[in-house]
Amino acid sequence: MDSILLIAAIGMFLVVSLAGRRVERERRRVGEREPSGTGHRLNHYELAYLAGGPRRAVNTALAVLATAGAVRVSRGSQVTPVHGARPSPEPLEQAVLDTLAARPGGCRAGELRRGLERHPALTALAAGLEARGLIVSPEAYGTAWRLRDRLKWITAGAAGYLGLLIVLDNLDVAGEETSFVGALFIAAVTLVTGLVTLAQQDRRLHSVTTREGRAVLVAARGHHPRGVRDPASLALAVGVPVALYGLQDAGDQALCDELSVGDPQGDCAGSCGTHHGGDGTTFGTDSYGGGDFGGGGDSGGGSSCGSSCGSSCGGGS
Repeated sequence: MDSILLIAAIGMFLVVSLAGRRVERERRRVGEREPSGTGHRLNHYELAYLAGGPRRAVNTALAVLATAGAVRVSRGSQVTPVHGARPSPEPLEQAVLDTLAARPGGCRAGELRRGLERHPALTALAAGLEARGLIVSPEAYGTAWRLRDRLKWITAGAAGYLGLLIVLDNLDVAGEETSFVGALFIAAVTLVTGLVTLAQQDRRLHSVTTREGRAVLVAARGHHPRGVRDPASLALAVGVPVALYGLQDAGDQALCDELSVGDPQGDCAGSCGTHHGGDGTTFGTDSYGGGDFGGGGDSGGGSSCGSSCGSSCGGGS
């Protein structure tokens, strides 16, 4: 009987390992294709979406507009439009201005971010990045998620099998031979392997940034090092740093602090890593985790809102 239990444990380990490899293979098929090798010229809002998703993009717009004097961020993360501010040629900036104009007295930064999350200006950014192969839609991982769910049930079976072995041991039904001890050990390893693989795939399948997208971010950060500002335009001086590194790099700590008020996910320290969206989706580099959500602070100055960037980012490996 002990030999049968050992063989069953080995079989369970092979099944869990195979299921895990199938999930990873499907994930790589969708998101880990070889970079095209072509350059990608992205503006600061495209970089922001690629680095941190909708929230980073809106934070970038808020930082640019506040620095330009088109909006005012007061205590409590309250954002209000400045009377007489000119319309912006940037769709996302104009979306912010239109949303604020429709709300007398403005609104909190967190409410503004949530309200704009599915705005056409943001969905257009996502569609453009997806068309270039820099991000994938969460739906593209549908098969991988189904395989991951199958792995979950197989891992649950492995847990049940380990529990059965422990019960047999306690009841002295199974012997103390080496084969039974080996079965216990392999069953435990199988369970740990399944749980670790599930945790890894949960993180990886939530990341919608492709291998090429991560390469573009690496290139962009190399072209625009942290702490180095290009005064040629507001987009380069404020937009690109916030897009790539977070609100901390807006050059205005008060603005960063205020925009973080009341946001449980706020991170004014900025981030070079990935960013979690409200639904668990992550954007960013080849690491999994991190985040950047900002929100509020008085800021003024500047003469215009909405300037074009055009950061040249190579998409090589």
